[in-house]
Amino acid sequence: MVWQPLNLTELCPPSTPVSACSGFGYMYLSLLVQLYGGSADQERQHLCDREAEPTRRDHREYDFIVVGAGAAGCVVANRLTENPKWKTCSVCRQVLLLEAGPEEPDVTKVPGFFTVLAGSNIDWKYVSEPNGKSCLAFDGSRCGWPRYVCHERPYRLLGFILHCWCKAMGGSSSINAMAYVRGHRADYDEWARMGNDGWSYDDVSSVPYTSNKYVLPFFKKSELNMNKYDVDSEYHGVRGEQYVSWLPYTDDPAQMLTEAFNEAGTPHLDFNGRTQLGAMQAQTTSVDGERISTNAAFIRPIRNKRPNLTVLPNALATKILIDRRKNAYGIIYEKDGRKFTAYAKKEVILSAGVVESPKLLMLSGIGPREHLQSLNIPVIKDLAVGENLQDHVSFNGMVVAILNGTKVSDDQIMTHVRDYHEMSSKSGPLTGLGPIMSASFIKTEPHLCAPDLQYQANHVPNWREFLQDPITAEKVPIMPCAFYDAVVPRIMNLVPKSRGRLLLNKDDPHGPPIIHSNYLGDDEDIIPLMKGIRFLLSLEKTEAFRKRGAYFVRENMPHCRQHEWGTDDYFLCLIRQYTSTTHHQVGSCKMGPWWDEKAVLDSELRVYGVNKLRVIDASMMPVVIRGNTNAPSIMIGEKGVDAVIKFWQNFTNKYCV
Repeated sequence: MVWQPLNLTELCPPSTPVSACSGFGYMYLSLLVQLYGGSADQERQHLCDREAEPTRRDHREYDFIVVGAGAAGCVVANRLTENPKWKTCSVCRQVLLLEAGPEEPDVTKVPGFFTVLAGSNIDWKYVSEPNGKSCLAFDGSRCGWPRYVCHERPYRLLGFILHCWCKAMGGSSSINAMAYVRGHRADYDEWARMGNDGWSYDDVSSVPYTSNKYVLPFFKKSELNMNKYDVDSEYHGVRGEQYVSWLPYTDDPAQMLTEAFNEAGTPHLDFNGRTQLGAMQAQTTSVDGERISTNAAFIRPIRNKRPNLTVLPNALATKILIDRRKNAYGIIYEKDGRKFTAYAKKEVILSAGVVESPKLLMLSGIGPREHLQSLNIPVIKDLAVGENLQDHVSFNGMVVAILNGTKVSDDQIMTHVRDYHEMSSKSGPLTGLGPIMSASFIKTEPHLCAPDLQYQANHVPNWREFLQDPITAEKVPIMPCAFYDAVVPRIMNLVPKSRGRLLLNKDDPHGPPIIHSNYLGDDEDIIPLMKGIRFLLSLEKTEAFRKRGAYFVRENMPHCRQHEWGTDDYFLCLIRQYTSTTHHQVGSCKMGPWWDEKAVLDSELRVYGVNKLRVIDASMMPVVIRGNTNAPSIMIGEKGVDAVIKFWQNFTNKYCV
């Protein structure tokens, strides 16, 4: 089996009331492993590997090495291999794509199983360091940081056992909630004003896809929108590889949330169109009731069909090779317990994400001088790698009970799990995400140029259990998103002022890094959240809530019982105690002009001071965008690889059009 679920025995306290920890929880996970634990990609690849010639398997020299087959890396590898004649020598294969994790498991395809992926063997299971201002209710005051990769060795970090930390082909696009959200145009215009030429948004749809002056054409280039004419069509594409569509199944409580925001004055509109200020059911990176990760969209259709692409899963990059002239020329990686070296004639491209890209740079001698010297790592280039870490901070604890929810019996859940597996054309509750896709963007002050809050919601299978033991409920959210009797609205601060930092682990630099997320480190980050709470409470008066019998449960969360429910002190307690990530971490390899002391990359995503090395993923963001980060990561892949192609097309006549 490729996929292994979280270990309920380790995570469930003996006395917890949470149903996921009951005998049914074990039966449910066992059925998922039986039906969905394998990987169709792995089976196909085994057939191809048996037919592959030995010279292909043993190849060591490439034009490009791409580290990380995630949201951006899959795009980069696809575009670099579109031209079969582009190579420096007759024996070079064009692109090697290294992925630390296994093939994408079948369980990731099912939208309704989104929550069962956290804590499984495709989750990094990182934790952040305490800062005394956030995550106070959790073990050691540390927030969980689910990310996605695999390694054979368990590590002990500050009292936590981090077992197999495994990611899959497709990276975060294989396990996220699939929301297709681009952010606000003001975000990208701000990047450009900071000195990053070519990164403004531009809203002129006539700009050709080949333009590299704006980001909008690159959003549209990737996109294959199945509902283009039901949204703001001028801003969407239909010629790309990445399917974008609404999920087939939207339940009534999810629709209730969108209707309530509309009643409260937030217009119903496409927030990926002309304006972001609005609310609707978000489109997703899916089609016909199945997830379409970037692996499924950009790699699966070309793998074993383009001879100039070599894909190596379960291959963990450990060091970038850099010569005395500061040219990157290869990668050392581990696979099957052995070390290998691959050489790049043109470039090494890191697309390993906000944690692994800076970690690999620092392991290779690129990073803060004092930090690297303290670990006896020779310094090749002193850069602010790992700094500028950002996320959209949120919190749990505001519970909206729904009298006519979507709860079903345990037997019915198991029936839905089996039925989905047997369907040739997917339909039913598991093709939806419950309340999660109801997304809204608001401004807390009318003078703001763009929204500063985003709302989404998590499903709660049983709100009474949740209020008794919210910490365990958050650790084991394994039940399908479609079956619930309450929701927990998530208010996200889209413009956080707090900045965190990522460092190598001094006990084992190759182990899990030290993550200082620093949530709520700047007290001003609380202000939008408190304003957002009052707006959220006003929704209880809407017709959408009243006709469905929805109401805020006025019972205190365990760590805030000393305060009266509904007061500012109570809600401030929720924010500090039950802080949570929205999995929108960015910024640890900041893009900026040469005079920016914190900049790691230039506007073409080249690492300052090291030749033939780029970072093309969400870690390049100078400031986090207003929204979910998957769609922007795909765009970054498109725009970043466009710069690579244009450079080498102009640099050498061996690129043949």
